[in-house]
Amino acid sequence: MSRPLEFCFDFISPYSYIALHALPRFVEGKDIDVVYKPVFLGAIMRGTDNRPPGFVPAKNAYMQTDIQRSCRRYGIGFRMHPSFPMMNTRPALRIACALAGSPSDQSDFIRAVFHGVWAAPEPLETDDLEQIGAACRAAGLDAERLVSLADGAEAKALLVQNTDQAIARGAFGAPSMFVGDELFFGHDRLDYAVEAAVSA
Repeated sequence: MSRPLEFCFDFISPYSYIALHALPRFVEGKDIDVVYKPVFLGAIMRGTDNRPPGFVPAKNAYMQTDIQRSCRRYGIGFRMHPSFPMMNTRPALRIACALAGSPSDQSDFIRAVFHGVWAAPEPLETDDLEQIGAACRAAGLDAERLVSLADGAEAKALLVQNTDQAIARGAFGAPSMFVGDELFFGHDRLDYAVEAAVSA
């Protein structure tokens, strides 16, 4: 019996986008329950005294090359978002939190938003509810219902809870994966996380 793999992400993170698309390759044929945990990366950075790579010149230069290299490896489209790294992802993250009880809709929503942010010809702004609604409709989702969730008190509280719990468990960036209490950081640690999940 495998253990759940908790996938902590923020839409602002291009490496979370890559990990989302790469993960199915590692879990294929394995009975693993992937649990999506939207987190607010800005709060994680502040809470751990970390600095986003986009604000560190050497890291930013490396990241630009490394992202393209990783996307080529997994065969996924990518273009840098013009607002990166100054993006307000909280409205979209709250919707993703509100969908935690509907895993299929949550997964479809997460994929639609990640595509809009990092791959669509017209970049999606994650704080623009009209754009989020359009992305939902394109994915065959109930746009009006989902957009209405962005300002819900429960969704706001759940995003804070997810973020605080991730920090308490040792997360310092995104994507972060947890199997039990064990942390795996980065899109290049997916195989480690999956191995831990199936070795329960």
